[in-house]
Amino acid sequence: MRLSPAGAMILVAFSIPVAIELRTLFSLFGVDLPLAAVAVFELVMLAGIFVLFRLSRRADEEGNGDGRSTTSR
Repeated sequence: MRLSPAGAMILVAFSIPVAIELRTLFSLFGVDLPLAAVAVFELVMLAGIFVLFRLSRRADEEGNGDGRSTTSR
């Protein structure tokens, strides 16, 4: 499955509120989550999205055989 640039941007935009609301979720269970922990969690999520994006682009380029993308720009 190929992750398009628009799809990656949507994942990034979705991950930011999820990371912020994670702090609220933990507070419901009585756990005080510092803002630094939320920032680290978001950085890990962004790194994961970036890795998935790069891997999908690499798989797309290797699948063609000629190194060019099949999508029109």
